[in-house]
Amino acid sequence: MKKILFALAAFIAGSSLFAFDMPFFSGYAGFLGDIAHDSASEDFDPEVKMESFFSGQLDFGGKFLLRGEFYIATEDLVDANIFEDSDSPNAFFRIEEISATYKLSTLKSSHYFSLFLGSFEPIGSDIFLQRQFGIQPIGPRFTESWHGISGASVYPFFGTGLSYVYHPENSGALALYAYLNQQAEIEETRKIINTDIRLARLYPNLTLDLSAGLSFPLENKDANGNEVVLLIQEVQLHAGFNILLGNRYTTSLFAQGGFSDFVLTSSSSVKKDGISFSDIYFYLEPRFHLRKAQIHIAAFNIPRKSAEDMLYLKEIIKSDQNIKNMLGVNICTVTDNLYIGNTNITFGIHSTLSITDANLKALKDDFKVIKDWNYEVFVTPFLAVPVLGGTLNGSVTINATDIAKDVHSALMGTVGFKTQF
Repeated sequence: MKKILFALAAFIAGSSLFAFDMPFFSGYAGFLGDIAHDSASEDFDPEVKMESFFSGQLDFGGKFLLRGEFYIATEDLVDANIFEDSDSPNAFFRIEEISATYKLSTLKSSHYFSLFLGSFEPIGSDIFLQRQFGIQPIGPRFTESWHGISGASVYPFFGTGLSYVYHPENSGALALYAYLNQQAEIEETRKIINTDIRLARLYPNLTLDLSAGLSFPLENKDANGNEVVLLIQEVQLHAGFNILLGNRYTTSLFAQGGFSDFVLTSSSSVKKDGISFSDIYFYLEPRFHLRKAQIHIAAFNIPRKSAEDMLYLKEIIKSDQNIKNMLGVNICTVTDNLYIGNTNITFGIHSTLSITDANLKALKDDFKVIKDWNYEVFVTPFLAVPVLGGTLNGSVTINATDIAKDVHSALMGTVGFKTQF
């Protein structure tokens, strides 16, 4: 890791020689507080957790870009003092992205060369579209994340690597990535080399963002337990896409999907099953724009590792370690035509039906098992108010299925603030 950081620093220092203009700084910051009942306690025991992100960019005349994004989350602030020494960690810090990008412009195209550490333009996030084409975010409100500007993704990763983007004069872009996936190293105690390709293009009423890649898990021991320098026993495939038919200002159709860890070839004697339903990500959302409001109707299946970063799903998914994915339907009704004086307020409601233990394989054998699945209904009013140069956000999630049993555990709330500078 030290060698990688040294190489990144050397690249930054060397590339800075080409940037003669004074740097322009821009950034985002967000703070969020979660209030929920401690599920491990029989009595009313509120938990208050905080999370925050900071994202900054230095632009040296459009030729050289430095980006940094950082995320921190605390444990329960009610029972623990984060300012005192503790035997166990009371806060979590993560580098979301550190990157350096050099832009080379020619007569008919632009070329971007980047070195990065962290989650750099992950598959399924629309951050690549925002950076290359300058568009506004097209992702759903329901999958909003406070982990940074990239938001939740189809294929979460934490890697170290490099990328190249070819952007011709027309509204298209081709990107190539090569990186060492260190998130997989934590989960499976092995390193994985990833190579990805991405194709994105804008049309008048169509936005396309398509990605695919191969993963090569690295082993340091062979089948007999002997240590080796480098051994690759299998090749995995992952892919993802974002498609917006129409535009974000009119009635449209948004589709997002992908999968990970599909084994193409394997020399291992252990037989591995094909891709499971819990590894498949899909999100299909027709968006209807009415005169004074919008209605978004979504069908989704979101794997656990993606849902853990989402504002409206993270507490549900973390309440049970056995949940591998969330299958369901969400109806979002929202309006931005409310005013208090001259202040424009956004107000909406998410109505969600989720299934957390659906077994589709068993469904093939007996359709009646659908009655045994775990259904939950959530209603989440949310509000966004512009204040102090940013946006104050608040939401309350009500578990309509459990509220009659335990009103305390059926309620969750969030208060947050985001600003751009």
